[in-house]
Amino acid sequence: MTVKRRIAAQLAGVGAITLIVGGTAVAAPAGGGTWTEMSTGNVSVMSVAQPSPSKTWAGGAEVVENPENGTIRFTPALYERDRARGGTWQRTPLPGAEEWNSRVNDISTAPDGSAFFVGDQGQGEDGGVLVGRYAAGAWQLTSDTGLPQGTVEASLLSVSSSSGRDAWAVGQGYTQDTFDHVPVVQHWDGHRWTSVRIPGAGNWGLNQVEQVAPDDVWVVGMDYDTGQSLAVHWDGLRWTRTATPVFPESSVLFDIAARTPTDVWAVGWSRDTDRQRPAGLALHWDGTSWSEVPLPAGTFSLQAITLRPHGGIAVVGGNDDAAVGLAWTPTGGWRSLDLPENDPQLRLGVSSVVSSGAHLTVGGWHYLSGDDGDSFMSGALLTR
Repeated sequence: MTVKRRIAAQLAGVGAITLIVGGTAVAAPAGGGTWTEMSTGNVSVMSVAQPSPSKTWAGGAEVVENPENGTIRFTPALYERDRARGGTWQRTPLPGAEEWNSRVNDISTAPDGSAFFVGDQGQGEDGGVLVGRYAAGAWQLTSDTGLPQGTVEASLLSVSSSSGRDAWAVGQGYTQDTFDHVPVVQHWDGHRWTSVRIPGAGNWGLNQVEQVAPDDVWVVGMDYDTGQSLAVHWDGLRWTRTATPVFPESSVLFDIAARTPTDVWAVGWSRDTDRQRPAGLALHWDGTSWSEVPLPAGTFSLQAITLRPHGGIAVVGGNDDAAVGLAWTPTGGWRSLDLPENDPQLRLGVSSVVSSGAHLTVGGWHYLSGDDGDSFMSGALLTR
């Protein structure tokens, strides 16, 4: 079975710190132990989360091919690993998952023990988007029917929550009649999901949301009209677009992580020419403005970021040449995570990362490159 890697590619403290943004960045080996990989078979891993210091969740989609006609269907899938109970990955039952043709695109956890995951729009009568809600130790699959009227083929790509009564989700869809692009922003108030419109968001692609507090929410993505990245902030009263660096050709932000209101990171890619391969992009918000943080030469597109102890971060991404994994600290700068590339014929793609103390978990997939493009072969979970 071969499935285009699009299914995964679309598919994730300390106070304020001082950044040195000039000069040439390099990446020394980070050390930190050996990576252990577990194959998830037909499940492509798209999101990882840390509900507790010992427990890790990984979500994605089981790729199911119809042998009669070759069509592909996705079944939402979730794994759990608890180091306090042996540390092995176990598939988590999701009652009703087989009824959805959807992925688990992102997972969010909250301090009160609640959690959410988000997926894709179903084809049923209600036309809602898959949302998983975790409470009392169990997952319940629900349908978010609060989309803008007439929205079709919508996907919620990101979710972030401060509690079981306050969550945000973002993504994109299309209008039913004209197939125009629709940015989707949803808010959960503890009872229902409702659609929220960000002023000026007519032709935006929204990739990630990060809720620091009920009155401190970030959304990042791309402004399709200008081809440039965007970062929008909610202060509890209004949405404000903040200026991000402008590049000669284009740029986009895929992920954002906030430690405090004055220590926020966002990652993605930029291009200076239309023939350039995407160059990795890392931005930092100091409470006033965004600044670009130089990456090691040759770093390609960055897909995901996680906060680490002592003001550090880890980022992952890559392109068709190799997976990218980097760690950054205020004192040591960038260092390679030494992600394993064990088989040059069966390449590694990564799209999500989460940290718990010194431990890291990376989610992704293996794929084959051919004349017709890249083909998904198996999912992967990397831990160290």
